[in-house]
Amino acid sequence: MAQSKPQSLAIILALFCTLHCFSQSPERFYQNGKVGYKSKGGQVIVPAMYIAGGDFSEGYAIVLQGTKRGYINEKGNVSIPFEFDDAGQFINGMARVGKGTSYGFIDKTGKFVIPLQFESASDFSGGFAKIKQNGKYGFINNNGKIVIPCTFEDAGNFSEGLAPAKVKEGWGYINNSGIFVIKATYKMAFPFIKGEAQVVRGDENIFIDKQGKFLRESEIDEEEKRERGTKKD
Repeated sequence: MAQSKPQSLAIILALFCTLHCFSQSPERFYQNGKVGYKSKGGQVIVPAMYIAGGDFSEGYAIVLQGTKRGYINEKGNVSIPFEFDDAGQFINGMARVGKGTSYGFIDKTGKFVIPLQFESASDFSGGFAKIKQNGKYGFINNNGKIVIPCTFEDAGNFSEGLAPAKVKEGWGYINNSGIFVIKATYKMAFPFIKGEAQVVRGDENIFIDKQGKFLRESEIDEEEKRERGTKKD
């Protein structure tokens, strides 16, 4: 006998709820100064046994045991051994890791896909990861190829197609070819968010657009000006 539409809808909703609940990542909890993980329903998956732990990303979480970092899966099993001095979250199947003073990237089996070869490295953002070689900063792509040479004194992550970068003259913004599209004239520069970025120009904190045009002062500066205006000599 065919099921009625209300019955069929109820079954579909129940299946959706079940799948959704089981697909949610475990959450951290703290007990006696240690970190563990629970399901959304409150069931303990990993007892509070780690010195520190991160959120789950792409099915894995970084946990600290002693002085070393490794990764657990959502069942609480150690998937990648505790052998790293530094580690980042998985992004597009790769994670930044460090051993001693060298950095590279691993896949979800713990295999190195980009060997330990950099003095430092950031997580991937906007298709690029910031790396440091010989005291200078540049960027690699997902294949580990240096696509923007290490010529900058400092740099931030790519966001919305641009990255803050520092040369002798100051901070500016480069495109994915490593070319400054906003001149390096600022004391400090931060990544773009929704088409605007905060920069420090002289003694001012301001916001600019992707053409480098002034948008407005930061709320901090506006508040400081109001406070100065109310002060008596």
